[in-house]
Amino acid sequence: MVTDELKSTSDQHYRKQIYALLQVTRAINSNYPAKDLFSICEYILEKQLGFSKFAYCSFDEIWKWPICLNAKHETEHILPENDLADFTDITVIIPEKHPELQNFDVVVPVLHKSQALAYLLIGDLDRKTISERNQDFEFVQTICNIIAVAIENKRLFKDNLQREMFRRELEMAREVQNMLIPSQLPFDEFFDFSAFYQPMRQVGGDYYDFMYLNEDEILFCVADVSGKGVAAAILMANFQAYLRAMVPGMKSLSELVVQLNDRVVQSAKGEKFITMFIATYKISNRELTYVNAGHNPPVLHHTEGNKHLSLGTTGLGMLEKLFRLEVGHEKIPHEALLLCYTDGLVEQENDTGSDFGTTQLIAFMDEHAGLPSEEFNKQLIEHLVSFKGQQPYIDDIALLTCRFR
Repeated sequence: MVTDELKSTSDQHYRKQIYALLQVTRAINSNYPAKDLFSICEYILEKQLGFSKFAYCSFDEIWKWPICLNAKHETEHILPENDLADFTDITVIIPEKHPELQNFDVVVPVLHKSQALAYLLIGDLDRKTISERNQDFEFVQTICNIIAVAIENKRLFKDNLQREMFRRELEMAREVQNMLIPSQLPFDEFFDFSAFYQPMRQVGGDYYDFMYLNEDEILFCVADVSGKGVAAAILMANFQAYLRAMVPGMKSLSELVVQLNDRVVQSAKGEKFITMFIATYKISNRELTYVNAGHNPPVLHHTEGNKHLSLGTTGLGMLEKLFRLEVGHEKIPHEALLLCYTDGLVEQENDTGSDFGTTQLIAFMDEHAGLPSEEFNKQLIEHLVSFKGQQPYIDDIALLTCRFR
């Protein structure tokens, strides 16, 4: 008779465990949020297993205590990453060894592939009968493990989804950025323009542009935002919009640069700045007018040698009012070659830690200045790739090259 009663009690206990597992799996299959899964776990611990004091901590960027029953105060001084890290099996707590856990009796670790996902602390147990509840502790560990893994999978899925969304946004940003730069540059009896642009990441902060002001005059520029990535690309996109909007009504190049500085100051709020080389060129008198706003000086190569175009002012956005703005003027000989570039070219390092530098750039120009602009850019980048060896690119690179016929 006693045996039958024990068997009946055991069967009831077993059925409760099966029912509890069914509750959990149904909730997971129905994609319940984490807080609902924790509520089910709390219900199982209290109502079905009869635990009157427990606390459950799980890791979500930081350790948190999403389940606490009659134990909130006791968890305030427990640091899971320190106080619980050594527990890898269900363990009866010895207060002398773990004084910080003295208000609890058993710790149940929840591990996945040897990584701790959660810990369950159970208190108010009869120390004399703890060993008789091993089956309950093992069952609780199973339940908590299922829930912890399900929540971890939710987190990983969310992270992967966010990464995928970010990747798509970057692709869209790159497509938009490619639309902002000229798709075609003039190749005619007056000019042989060619450009190259390689962002270090999916989107970059370098920019070049070209436009006709009238039948006799063109405007072109190269610019570089401090910093890299999406923030730099957004600022440069705004800058391109400002430039395109202001050019039709500009009275002079110096006035345009002052207006652009005002806009960059407003947009960047002192957190970033833009270096820029901007120039106009009149076909009829072959005069180049330019302002260099803190940018790497372009190199003008012709039969009399090389000249660095450095006159100008500080980078845009560095100061609210530009300091000592100078406008440069150059008469351009026939077949002169002008190379505008961003600092990613000359600052690129090789395997020995040396940078490409302007000296090597000038030597390359002296040897290859007779090439068409497109071929010149191609060979210059090939030379850079050979120079850098196994080193990664350290910055965006933009080239704008023009032969004045």
